[in-house]
Amino acid sequence: MNHKIFLFFLSVMLLLTFCACSTNRSYVSTDVTYSEPTAQYGFRLNMDFTETEHAKYYFEPTIENKERSKCIEITDDLLSSQSIDDLVPEIYIFSRERYDYQYISDQKLYTSIQDWTSVEYITNVLLTVYGERSHYGTIFGYGNTIAKNQKWDAYDGKFSKPAAEDIFDLSYLCFDRAFASPDDITAAKELACAFVESYNKQYGEQAFMQLLSSPEKALEALSAYYAENGITYTPSAVQYGCGGKSYDYLVYSDYGTFYIAKDWVDLHADLNPLITDGFLHTDYADTKAFFETNLKQMKQYQDLFALDHYNNDLEIVFPKSISTSNNSYYHGIDHRIYLYHIDSLMHEYIHSLTVMNSTMSGWKTEGFARYFSYYYDLYGIAMLNQDYNNTPNIPELQHIHEYSANINRPIDMAKDYSELENIVVYSRSWTSPDENYITGSSFVQYLVKQYGEKAVVNSIYGNGNPLPKTYKELVHEWNDYIETNYQNYSKYK
Repeated sequence: MNHKIFLFFLSVMLLLTFCACSTNRSYVSTDVTYSEPTAQYGFRLNMDFTETEHAKYYFEPTIENKERSKCIEITDDLLSSQSIDDLVPEIYIFSRERYDYQYISDQKLYTSIQDWTSVEYITNVLLTVYGERSHYGTIFGYGNTIAKNQKWDAYDGKFSKPAAEDIFDLSYLCFDRAFASPDDITAAKELACAFVESYNKQYGEQAFMQLLSSPEKALEALSAYYAENGITYTPSAVQYGCGGKSYDYLVYSDYGTFYIAKDWVDLHADLNPLITDGFLHTDYADTKAFFETNLKQMKQYQDLFALDHYNNDLEIVFPKSISTSNNSYYHGIDHRIYLYHIDSLMHEYIHSLTVMNSTMSGWKTEGFARYFSYYYDLYGIAMLNQDYNNTPNIPELQHIHEYSANINRPIDMAKDYSELENIVVYSRSWTSPDENYITGSSFVQYLVKQYGEKAVVNSIYGNGNPLPKTYKELVHEWNDYIETNYQNYSKYK
């Protein structure tokens, strides 16, 4: 037989053998329970399982063998090029009719049928490997490099300034059409690809690989890249991730993970001047400002209380808003905050920090949280300011108008909360710290004024050293203080 003909037939036979092996790959039927965080959405499904050297694959039974084979071939080829010792990611593939979303957690990718050679799919596989908290722009740029090397559809990397400066963050939301314009999304993709190409060329692949699983190093390198190109910009350290069917996105931080439901609406939106249309669902600049502000405030509270132990595995869920009767709350057993309006976030966060240190209730819980929530709460204060400066002139709110006339300026609850709460306690003739949140807050305020923050915090939630007087004595003194200092205000009867 002619040598060339022999080689041709040999090639054909090898190809047919590969196809047969791929098409006839053996699968085991297994039950899979899928549940998204906080169990807002989930299902149980019988899926077809197979395993390779590089990954475990689960396919919905309706997915054809040809589609499965292509997915496995491309994904395995991608994974074989990564240094992932002892890591075997799990890839769950569903029909688009069942689950047309993306979710990544603990080296598991849940997704649907798609173009397996797309940069977006490659990026999701890489995030599965390097961690869902990795810097999205860096991973995307690396995925584009792989696509380009394989001669698949890829993006041209070039440095160009986006119209919206926040797009320089190259966070997950910068690539989302709900949060960024089409032009800015294109700019984000090109910037991410240009950054990766530049870094690889300048420092080499080995140095670059260290960025993939370290968002801190990625952000540092990205900042340096911008400086080299004449841009003074520090990318945000807040990391966002895909949220599956239930959530628009997730926010990862050192102080907990935020879950923003797709249909979450702030129930106090009409009362808060800082809430815009589509708040936390459409505008990246507003969304970024909200999370950066509140993460800073969360740190400030941890520094303020300085207790022995914090559990930072906190979940902050922005759930589906059902009705106007929903109130935000902290669920101690699950260590989870359910947030229906952002003005209560800091109040509930204080609960999450302190309740674990005590089983107390009443003023020591709610009064304490209310008093200290005035310290660092930009969004809550903004709502209160609008509310207090627009109170109707009715008898039960006369004390607010009297106070406003005395100070001869708009009320600023960051400064005026202590006086206003003491005044309302006087106006209503309340005498027990356990009467309600306001009396509890006023009582805590009095204690802080007498003994200092540190002593009060430690006496309730810290080392337990008691204050120098009995509770009965302290309440009596607080009552005298209120009656003596606020007698010029009207009593409501």
